[in-house]
Amino acid sequence: MLTRETGTVIKEPGGRLPVAIVYPNSYRVGMSNLGLHQLYKLLNSYAGSMAERFFYEGSNQPVISLESFSPLKAFPLIAFSVSYELDYFNIPKILASSGIPVYASERREDDPLIIAGGACIMANPAPVAPFFDGLAIGEAEALLPGMLQVLREAGGSRMEKLEALAKVPGFLVPGITVAEPVKRVFLDDLDKEPCHTVLFTPDTEFGHMFMLEVQRGCGRGCAFCMVNRVFAPPRFRSLDNLLEAAREGLKHLNHIGLVGPLVTSHPQVEELVAGIRDMGAQVSISSLALKPLSERLLSELFQAGARSVTMAPETGSLKLRKHVSKHITDAEILQSIDRVSRAGFTGLKLYFMAGLPGETDSDIAAMKELVLECQKVFGRRSLSINIAPFVPKPFTQFEREGVMALELLEERLGFLTSELSARKVKVKTESPAWSRVQAMLSRGDERLAPVIASLEKPTLTGWRRALETAGIDEQDYLGIIPQGKNLPWDIISL
Repeated sequence: MLTRETGTVIKEPGGRLPVAIVYPNSYRVGMSNLGLHQLYKLLNSYAGSMAERFFYEGSNQPVISLESFSPLKAFPLIAFSVSYELDYFNIPKILASSGIPVYASERREDDPLIIAGGACIMANPAPVAPFFDGLAIGEAEALLPGMLQVLREAGGSRMEKLEALAKVPGFLVPGITVAEPVKRVFLDDLDKEPCHTVLFTPDTEFGHMFMLEVQRGCGRGCAFCMVNRVFAPPRFRSLDNLLEAAREGLKHLNHIGLVGPLVTSHPQVEELVAGIRDMGAQVSISSLALKPLSERLLSELFQAGARSVTMAPETGSLKLRKHVSKHITDAEILQSIDRVSRAGFTGLKLYFMAGLPGETDSDIAAMKELVLECQKVFGRRSLSINIAPFVPKPFTQFEREGVMALELLEERLGFLTSELSARKVKVKTESPAWSRVQAMLSRGDERLAPVIASLEKPTLTGWRRALETAGIDEQDYLGIIPQGKNLPWDIISL
């Protein structure tokens, strides 16, 4: 893989602390994650550390570093970057295949220190907490300097290092951290640390573009979304900072991908796209806000080579949109799609959710009608929709809500797929059964750790069998959580 990469850093230890960055999924998936690029850049930019990458390609592939082909156990510090709950299943496999005890309580003096960070860990680390010696609650730019300093200065024993790590703001060390919730730490000024692609390879989904982070956090406050809490406050990089980074990116690739929860909320997004276009580059934006959506922005994007756009109405009825704090009417949605059509775009993808709290059959019927109205407005161009089952997430307004019964959710998704496919709308639905597993992992506690560790293969049958063996009823995690009941993520303060 390295032969097809540029930007790889090969460093001799030379007194530096070697850090293994582990992304618990494949190279193709991991290299699409901008957080991994940032972590790699930061650890290799500090004078006292060096980093190498590990990925998980399946049980029949060895877990060795890309840079030096070293085994994972050779690194004194191992940092997992965890972005998706379903990747939890690969964590025990990676550790066990590397000769490292899966549970932190079983590690010996000469075993590596193993920490974890990322979106899932920041929200609720409880289901995988027993696997790690330390948990990073916050953003890497704010955490790493303090972590590296105390690990260099701490005594030689494992316990001394863990005690030192527990004193770093933003770190949770199971068994050592005091009862007070750990306060999340974050980078106050994004311009202090540029965040963009640093490793270039064609062997990944976004290998054709230079990914450039525009913002963190979101001020919209949708009731189902973690971003407006876990990555708060909303922050933007300055226009000058972004244009400078884009200029550097064009030395590698001629396509700039603007990344963020809602890039179009940047106060100078039109000037940003225009400025990059003036450099002769193509520009893509991960998702457009339906409201507001300016004609100038669409024009700039089209002139910059974009031919398809993505937007998220989320639900089909005004009643349900109000319930999830998505304040936009059908007329406003159709007006935005009309602007997209008149701007010349030939592809449109719309994201919806099914199984939301309070959803009824009439809301599903309204979703079908809204999509068909969107199709009429967009014309004969390519319209596709993606429907994801609702998964209650920590730190959201819906964190205590239950998950819709599997049979009912499958019935509603089947109805939408059948009705819309017959009208030439491309429909993709995410698995309702796997969404239930994701919901359990999202809101789970430490009782799920043995279930995750015992799973030989990540299949639905294997998961259900492992739950049964552990004596766990999935409804304990999928039902409504009563008000007043403690939550696993109460150990974190945002």
